Amino acid sequence: GYFVDTVGRYETAIKEYIKNQLEDDIMNDQISLKEFTDPFTGEPVK
Repeated sequence: GYFVDTVGRYETAIKEYIKNQLEDDIMNDQISLKEFTDPFTGEPVK
């Protein structure tokens, strides 16, 4: 998604939007991490 507004008019809203986007990006990156070793068995994941 994206957010468009004039600079300086809604600075707080823009900062909040950027913060939320960064948090979403970090969460999505963590969800997509591949496990190379099964955490339960210690065996390599095929």
